[in-house]
Amino acid sequence: MPEWDERFLLKQTRLHPSGCQQWSSRTVGGSDKYFAFCSTLSVYVYSTIGFQLKKLIDAHEKCISYLSWCPSNPSMFATASMDGTVTIWDVEADEDIDQDVKVSTFNFGSQIFAIDWIGLGTSLVVSTRTSSIFLWNRKSKCDLRSMELVHARNESVPAVAMVIRCHATDHQLVATGNFDGSIRIIDISTKSLEKIPPIEKGVSICDMQWDPNSQDYMLVCNENGAIRLIDVISNEVIRSYEREPKIQSICWMNWAPGNFGTSTLRTGVVKIWNVSQTKPIDHVRVGHTGFKTSFVVPSSSRIINSFCDGSVSLYDMKKKQKEFRTEPGHTETVFATEFSPQSPNILATSSYDSTIKIWHTGTMSLIETLTGQSGVIYSMSWSSCSQYLVSSSIKGFVFIWNTSTGEVLQELDHHRREPVYCVDWNQAFPNHILSSSSDRTVCVFDERGNIHKRFRLPGTTFGCNWCPHNASMFVVGCMDGNAYVFDTDKPGFLKNILMGHEARVFHTSWSPLVPGRIATGSDDKTVRVWNIDVAGGESSGNGRVGGRHPGSGEIDFEVEESDSRKVGCLIRECDLFEGHTNNVRPVTWHSEVPYLLLSGSWDGDIRLWDTRNPGTCSSVGKGHLADVYGLSSHPQRPFTFASSSRDSTVRLWNITGLVDRVIYDAISENTIEDYVSSPKGGGLLTGTGSKQLQDVLRTNSRDELKCCQEIFSFFGGMTGVEELWAAAAFAFNNEDAKVKNSDVDADVQTKKNILHKDEIVFNSLAEAQNLESIKMRRTSMGGGIGGMKKEEQIRLAAKMYAQSGDLRKFCDILFELGDHERALAIAPGVGIEYWQDMTQSYGKILASNLDEDCVPFFAAGGRPGEAVNFYTKRRQFREAFLIASAASSGSFPGQEQLLSKSEAKDNVGDDGCEQVSLGSHDRHSNLMQSISSHMAEHYLEAGESVLAATAHLASNDARQAIKVLLDKGVFLLAFGLAKVAGMEDVDERIGLIGKLKVPPQSALRSFARGRSVRVEVEERKDSDDE
Repeated sequence: MPEWDERFLLKQTRLHPSGCQQWSSRTVGGSDKYFAFCSTLSVYVYSTIGFQLKKLIDAHEKCISYLSWCPSNPSMFATASMDGTVTIWDVEADEDIDQDVKVSTFNFGSQIFAIDWIGLGTSLVVSTRTSSIFLWNRKSKCDLRSMELVHARNESVPAVAMVIRCHATDHQLVATGNFDGSIRIIDISTKSLEKIPPIEKGVSICDMQWDPNSQDYMLVCNENGAIRLIDVISNEVIRSYEREPKIQSICWMNWAPGNFGTSTLRTGVVKIWNVSQTKPIDHVRVGHTGFKTSFVVPSSSRIINSFCDGSVSLYDMKKKQKEFRTEPGHTETVFATEFSPQSPNILATSSYDSTIKIWHTGTMSLIETLTGQSGVIYSMSWSSCSQYLVSSSIKGFVFIWNTSTGEVLQELDHHRREPVYCVDWNQAFPNHILSSSSDRTVCVFDERGNIHKRFRLPGTTFGCNWCPHNASMFVVGCMDGNAYVFDTDKPGFLKNILMGHEARVFHTSWSPLVPGRIATGSDDKTVRVWNIDVAGGESSGNGRVGGRHPGSGEIDFEVEESDSRKVGCLIRECDLFEGHTNNVRPVTWHSEVPYLLLSGSWDGDIRLWDTRNPGTCSSVGKGHLADVYGLSSHPQRPFTFASSSRDSTVRLWNITGLVDRVIYDAISENTIEDYVSSPKGGGLLTGTGSKQLQDVLRTNSRDELKCCQEIFSFFGGMTGVEELWAAAAFAFNNEDAKVKNSDVDADVQTKKNILHKDEIVFNSLAEAQNLESIKMRRTSMGGGIGGMKKEEQIRLAAKMYAQSGDLRKFCDILFELGDHERALAIAPGVGIEYWQDMTQSYGKILASNLDEDCVPFFAAGGRPGEAVNFYTKRRQFREAFLIASAASSGSFPGQEQLLSKSEAKDNVGDDGCEQVSLGSHDRHSNLMQSISSHMAEHYLEAGESVLAATAHLASNDARQAIKVLLDKGVFLLAFGLAKVAGMEDVDERIGLIGKLKVPPQSALRSFARGRSVRVEVEERKDSDDE
C-alpha cells in the first residue's frame, strides 16, 4: 500500500486576486510577454500566453501610486508608492511565483505622483509631491540633489506633475502635465525648462501622449473633459475635440495612424477618434462599468484596462475581442469570509472597500455585490436559512440584507455610531443576533432591530460568538485581555471570565464538536484554549457583577473593571499555543476533527494546531503577503478553508496529509465507516457532514460515480474537481449524477469553465432564456453580470440562442430591438418564407472585419465549421466547443442540406487555411476532441490540471483525462476516475502497487496506458534476476 503522511498538512489550492486598486489611476501596464495590475500593496503579473499568474509581488508598505512598464525590456517595470519609494522589478529574475524579483529601489522622501521610463530603460523620470522632478539612473549611485531636473524653488509658481511622458524617439525630451493645468517641456541634456501656461486655469491635466510621429505634437486631456492636440513648440492648439466628461485616459492607436482612443469613468466604451475630426468615429464596448485607466501595449492592438468595479481586462481592439478578464474582486483589505450555511459553494466576503461580495467557490465567479453600507465592513454573518446577512462597519451601523434581492432590510444604530467590530447570527435561535463595539457594549437583537439585551464591559468589545451547544450562551473578547461568557437566559447573565491573555482578545470561537471548548486569539500573539461548563446549571450566583448601570434603562448588565477579579466564575486554566510572531486575528475550529484548530495573524501565516498536545503546530500555511483577517469553512466541506487578508486576496486551502489515506480508502470501499465516530469516540470524522456523507455512501454503494462525486465534494481539493465529476456524469451517462448537477442554481451553472458536449447546448439555451427574461422586468440586479444594461443582456441572450442553433429566436429578438438589418441577414437560415418576410444579407462584411457577429451568419449559411475555426483562432475554445456540439446534435436549421452543397466546394477559406468541415459523426467527434485538446493545453499553461482533465472528459475522452491527472500528480482523483470509468482489473492492479519497487504513481500510470501492472512487475523481476 502507499505510504501515507501521518500529519495534517495545510495546502493552498486557489488564489483569487484582488481587484485593481481605485486610489490611483495609473496602475496597469504590460508588454508583448506580460501584463500587470496593482492592488493597494501588491502587483499581479500575468503571462500573455495562457494568461497564467506569473508573479505576485509584495511591492510596498504603503499604497502603490503608479506603475510604468519599461519600453525596451518586456519583463521589467517600475512601481511607485505613497511612501516615497520607486522600485524596479524584473519578472524573469526568478521563476517562483512568490520570490522577490526586485532589481533596484530608491526613496525620494516624498509621495510619488508619476513616473516614466526614458527610452533605453536605464533611467526614470520621477515626480513628487514637493513639485520636484528627478532623473534616476538605476545603475548609478547618486544623492537626491544631484538627480533634480526641476525644483520648486526655481519656479515662481510651483506645479505638481500629475503625468510624465518621455518621448519615444527623442530620449532627451520630457513633458509633464501639471495639477494647475500647465505643461512643462524639459530637455534632459541641458536641464532647460519651458512652461506652457494652462489653457483653462486650475483644471488639472489627467493624461497626455506624444504624437509617435512628431516631436512637436501632443494630445492633452483635462479633468473637465477637454481634449486638445497642441503644438508644444508654438504653444498653439491645433484642434479641440468634443468634450468627454470624466475622461481618464487617452492613447494613440498605433495600428491605425492618426487614430486615438479615450476612456472615461462613465461607461465601459472606448471611443475612437481621428485627429482630423472633432467627433468620435467609432465606439467599442470593452467593459460594463466605467474605466479607471487604459494602457496600449506597445507594437500591438491590445489594450489593458482597469475598471471601476476592480476588474481588469486585456482587449484586442482590431479583433474586437476580450482575451482576458478578472472577476471584480475587492480593491482593499478583505476582513471577513463566511460560507453560506446552506451551501459550501457560496462564500461571502466583506472589505475595507465598503462592499460585500458573494462568490461561487467552484469557479470563484462573482454572484452578487452588496453595496450601500459606507465605511470599512469589518464583519458579517449569515442567517441559518442563508436568505439574510448581517454586517457591521466602522461607521457604527449594522445592516441586515436580503441576499436574494440585494435589498437593505434594516440599518441599525445600536452602538451610537461607534465602530462595530463583530456580528454573529444565532443559528439555533434565528431571532437572536450579536454585535460588539468600541462603545464597550454587546447587543442582542432580532432581525427587525428590536434590542433584547445590552451588556457593557470594561473596554471595547471585539469578537463575539454564539455557543453551538447552548443557544442562549455567547462569548465575547474585550480590550482588557479577558473573554467574557454570558448566558442570556440566566438571572446573573455573566457565567465566566476567561483571564490569561496579556493584550486585547480580538477573536473567539466555540468548538462545534466539544461542548464548552473555546479558542481565543489575542494581540499578545498567542492562541488559548479553554474548557467551561455549558450545561444549564448555576450561572454567576445571586449577584450581578457591578449590577445595572446607575440611571440607565438601556443597560441590562454591566461588568465593572474593579469587579472582574472578584468573581467566583473566573477561569485561568487554559492551554497555550505560541508560534505567531504578530497579533492573532481569526481563530476557527475544524468541524470534523475535534482537536484541530486554525488561526491567522498579522504575520501573514495560517497555523494548524493539534490541541491534544498544547503548543503543537501541525502545519503552517504561508502565502498571504500581509495580515490574515478572515478564516472559515463549511461542515459539508470541512477540509477546505477560505482565508482573507490585507493583501486583498481570497485564498482557498485544503487539509491534506493523513486525510489522503481516508480518501483512498473511501474510494476503494465506497465507505468512510472506519473513520466515523462521536467526538469522544476517538475517530477522525466526528461531525455532521461525515455522517451525512456516510448515509449517502450507504444508499448508493453500487453507484461508483455518485460515491466518488460525494467523496471528493466532501474532502474538497483542487480547482475544477466539481466540474470534472459533472462532466463524468455525462461521459458515463450517470442519470443520478446528472440530476445532482442540474440542481445547481442556473446562474452558477453558466459560470462553469467547462461543460460536457451533451450539456453545453442545453445550458447555453437556459442562460439565454434567463437573460431574455430581463426584458420582462422593470429592473435588474447587476452583481454577477457586471452591471450590464437591460438591452445589453437581451443582446447577449440573442447571441447565445444563435450559438445554440435557435436562429428564429435570434432574429426575433434583434427585430424587436430595432436591429432590422442584422435580423434580415440571418433570416435565410430559418427558412425561405421567413426570409422573404424580412430580406437580404451582409454577413461577409462583418466576417471580413473579424467581427464576432459573423458567427450567426456562418451558421445561417450552413458553415458552422467556419464559426468553429473563427473561435479557435481567437483561443475562444469554450465558444468553439459550443458551436461544434450544437452542430453535432443537428441544432442548426437546414444544416445537412447546406453542408452537402458547401462540402462540394473547395474546402479552403479566404485566408488560405484549411477549414473545418462538419459533415459526419466521425468529423464531429474528431473536431470536439481537437477542441478539447486545445482547451486542455490552455488550462495546463495556466497550471489548472484538473480543469485540463475535465476538458478531455467533456468530449468523453476519459483515458486522456486520467493521463493528465497522473502526469500532474493528482493521483487520488485519477484513481477515483479510473474506478468510475470501469477500466479492466483496476482493483487488481492497484492492489499490486505495494509490490512494485517504484512509487505508486508509476503503477497508476501503467494501467492508464493500458498495460498490466503484473506484466510490469514480472518485467522488473526478470531484470533483477539477470
